[in-house]
Amino acid sequence: MRSITYTLLVLLVVTIINGFPSADDNMESYKDVMLNRDVGSCLAWYALQGNPQKLLDETLPPPCNCPASFPPTLIDGWTTDPECDAAKQPNTCDLHKGAYGCYRYAFKSTGPGAQACYDKNGKFISDPWKGAGTVDAETPLGDIIQQGEHFLCDVVPYYSCCKLTLFGQRFTCGLYYEKRPPGQCVDKPAI
Repeated sequence: MRSITYTLLVLLVVTIINGFPSADDNMESYKDVMLNRDVGSCLAWYALQGNPQKLLDETLPPPCNCPASFPPTLIDGWTTDPECDAAKQPNTCDLHKGAYGCYRYAFKSTGPGAQACYDKNGKFISDPWKGAGTVDAETPLGDIIQQGEHFLCDVVPYYSCCKLTLFGQRFTCGLYYEKRPPGQCVDKPAI
């Protein structure tokens, strides 16, 4: 089953790369290719995804609040996400607009992982449209191979559904967030 998933993901990446029109194409053709490629890639990815609750069940819920100082680690092994590090503000969190800092967690170096994002006051963000983190089918916390799996399983679909579509982004991005939700926080001490 996993080899089928990898094969489909490789085909998705090839479609994304090969879908860019040449400079000689007219603008209408360009728009048609972009629209069809991205919406189609997103819908194909969505159809292959299972119930996200299975991923959420394999991760640990984050604390609902973290100190406004954003320490490097939180309770239970949550570590600073280098892509959304509060210490690097304002030059961080490009994929989580509205977040001030994020943390990542995984039980092991392969398989599902979770990302929890917080606002400037250290409050957990649960709305993906306001910068929430997401559950990942593959954690980026492992070796280079695992990071590649995360890229194919979680990042490429995000771009297909949320960043590269010409219209209908709210709809297709909503599909992504349906399959990669932020999960729920737990009211517990952060450190």
